[in-house]
Amino acid sequence: MPEETGAPTSSWMEQREARVLPDDLVQAFTRLAKGDFTVRLQRNFQRDTDDAIAFFVNVIAEQLARLVAERERVHEDLSAGVALLSENFLALAAGDFSVRASTTGRRDALDTLARMFNVMAVEVGTVFADHEKQRALLEATLESMVDGVVLLSAKGIIQRANGAMGSLLGHDARELVGQPIESVLAETESAFAASLRDLVTMTPFKNRDTLFRPARGEPVRMAVNGSPHRGADGSLLGIVLVARDDRELKELETQLQVADRLATMGTVAAGVAHEINNPLAYVMSNLQFVTEELATLAATGTLTESRIADVTKALAASREGARRVKQIVGDLRTFSRAESATPARLDVNTLMDSALALIQNELRHHARLSKEYGTVPAVLANEGRLVQVFLNLIQNAAQAIPVGSAEQHRIRIVTGTDPTGMASVELHDTGCGIPAEQLPHIFDLFFTTKTVGVGTGLGLSICHRIVESVGGRIEVKSTVGAGSMFRILLPPAPPESSIDVSSAAPVAGPQARALRVLVIDDEREICESIQRVLKDHQVDTATSAALALELTRDIAYDVVLCDLLMPTMTGMELHALLAKDKPALAERMIFMTGGPFGHGVREFLARVTNPRIDKPFDAEELLPMLAVEGARRE
Repeated sequence: MPEETGAPTSSWMEQREARVLPDDLVQAFTRLAKGDFTVRLQRNFQRDTDDAIAFFVNVIAEQLARLVAERERVHEDLSAGVALLSENFLALAAGDFSVRASTTGRRDALDTLARMFNVMAVEVGTVFADHEKQRALLEATLESMVDGVVLLSAKGIIQRANGAMGSLLGHDARELVGQPIESVLAETESAFAASLRDLVTMTPFKNRDTLFRPARGEPVRMAVNGSPHRGADGSLLGIVLVARDDRELKELETQLQVADRLATMGTVAAGVAHEINNPLAYVMSNLQFVTEELATLAATGTLTESRIADVTKALAASREGARRVKQIVGDLRTFSRAESATPARLDVNTLMDSALALIQNELRHHARLSKEYGTVPAVLANEGRLVQVFLNLIQNAAQAIPVGSAEQHRIRIVTGTDPTGMASVELHDTGCGIPAEQLPHIFDLFFTTKTVGVGTGLGLSICHRIVESVGGRIEVKSTVGAGSMFRILLPPAPPESSIDVSSAAPVAGPQARALRVLVIDDEREICESIQRVLKDHQVDTATSAALALELTRDIAYDVVLCDLLMPTMTGMELHALLAKDKPALAERMIFMTGGPFGHGVREFLARVTNPRIDKPFDAEELLPMLAVEGARRE
């Protein structure tokens, strides 16, 4: 021990009474505060206050010295242990999954860290081994596929291609790595390549008809599925494309869909005829009554108030009947659009009503119908094909119930949104049900549970393919003797792009100026009826596009209302001529259509921005469109 300092010159008590600490005590406290724990005070061993203070100061100095020494030892041990753990971590990071940290058994912090490291090393090694197995399995799967698979970077650079893709394009798959996707696509697909990132970001796409450019020979058309490859944080890491040369399969599926539509059309036609004949019957009788009353008026010059009321009532009923016929024809037109491959944003509830209108006559003989429509997101699909799905499922539900028992049976349709955000359509029936052993096969081609001559085995298979083609699925539950439930789930359509309404032309109000209008239709009666509707405007009519072209050379028209398909010169051809000589007038054309049209017409309507109105239409539909187009002239 260090030497004790000399005895104080005066007693502690005297110093305290004088309220002054002795110098040796001040020096001792100062040295302790500076970390000098060797300081000691001399004791007199007389058990007085001076001796007690010296004792406690010496004990405090010894304990502080011991604690500091122990802390330094622990720090050295901890530093050495952390250094060893760091080396183990580096080995693990380098891929040595057999590395293990040494444990001490002392259950201190270092021992706990070592044990945790060893557990982690075992887990990481196991995961890595499983990952390697999965990678090898994935590699073998990709190379065994008959479909071509390409993995692109987020910028569209090929990072990986399987052997099938190389064979389809006439390349060694390794040669494709590092090339932009444009290098294997036809020039006509440049817009698709440029927008590929945006397409998969919005929603994965399926069966896109895409033209590829092989190393040799003519371009090859393949159906392509695309989906995003995302990181754990949701960011886009790349794009996966799967391509299939399915020309023969596509042709077969088209033939099957047409066959199924023809089979469905037989049932639909009977119902449509019934639904149209009813309103036509009272429309014709009412019109005959009005004609006779007008003849009476012409002969006598008078018509009583009660007879005027009867005429007004008959005309109102006739108009309502015509509206019903228009609705039925519109529903039938929707079904006929199945040949168009162009998808559109569709309202599921509206399409279901269209399907029900076409098959209502058959339904009423089988069961009572109830509808429980909820909020359903818009879907992106072909409206005719989706109506075909609804028609097939409704028809199946009706045919599962015997005719003549409508009061005892029910068909219930429920729409809404499922928990994942998909559009949901459920069809419940109280029919005979489907045996459990048959459920796995009901979507197989040519499989049917109906009697020979009633079922073709196409309907459910076609429905399944149509729904899957837009990224959806069909689920079914059934109990023999109790009925069945078919649920259709469809992905929601991507959000519509924002529309700048600031530049939209206003709808003219009651005080809008009279417009100079040219009406073109090869049916003179249509021209005259529109002329009567537009009585507040100055209207010229033409029964051919050639005559209309002559009129436009001398008269400045505000709006041209033109039939789309006419003999000799179509509305499309007239639009092309006006686009050269009078482009502003060509932009103010409104096209009238009377029914389904071919591929060339669909392409034209998709290319131009002109509005379209379907026949038959009334003043409430036509006048707002006329006002908007006329405002372009202002």
